[in-house]
Order: sequence, then structure tokens, then C-alpha cells
Amino acid sequence: MSQQSDMADVAYQRVKSAPLPIAHLIRELRAKWGVDFGVSSVHGFIREVAYCLLVHDDVQVGDIAEGRFVPWTLEPSEVEQKIDRDLMSMGAFLDDETRYVFRRK
Repeated sequence: MSQQSDMADVAYQRVKSAPLPIAHLIRELRAKWGVDFGVSSVHGFIREVAYCLLVHDDVQVGDIAEGRFVPWTLEPSEVEQKIDRDLMSMGAFLDDETRYVFRRK
């Protein structure tokens, strides 16, 4: 297994009990890797973790708006494209816990 799929397995267990923002995973990875890795490396790794999470039929991604979860209404391939496009274009580490939130359906 890859490091990304290992992290995704742990994240999947967490998603079973509570919504999980990608920002949490980014902070955890940065704490593990230290300051030597930049935004593109960390976000690229987390992008792959997100793809692994989305393999599970009972997991959905969305945002928190006005205190409630709002799932994205995109086809699976569009979700991957959105994550790739948005996450990989950021110049700073994502720390917004209301965006890119994974939860169980």
C-alpha cells in the first residue's frame, strides 16, 4: 500500500464517526513531514488521499455553509477535477475547515 492509501484508510475510519475537513489532514501531514515540504507537495499528497476516500460509496464531499453540510452535486469525475484544479492552484496551505469536507452519506 502507498502512504496515501494508508492515510486514506485512517481518514475513512474517522469519517465514519464525524465529518472530516481536508484542512485537518493537511495540518496532520505538515506536522508529520515538517517544514521542508511546500504547498504543492502537501496538497498533491492530500489530493491522492481524497481520491482514495472517494472510492468508498458511502463517502461524499462538500462544504459547510451556515453550519450545515452541503454536498457537492457533481459527477465523480468532476469531483476529482474540482479537487485537482482548486487544491493544486492554491498558493498557501488550505486551513479553511468549511471547505472540502468529507462525511458519510
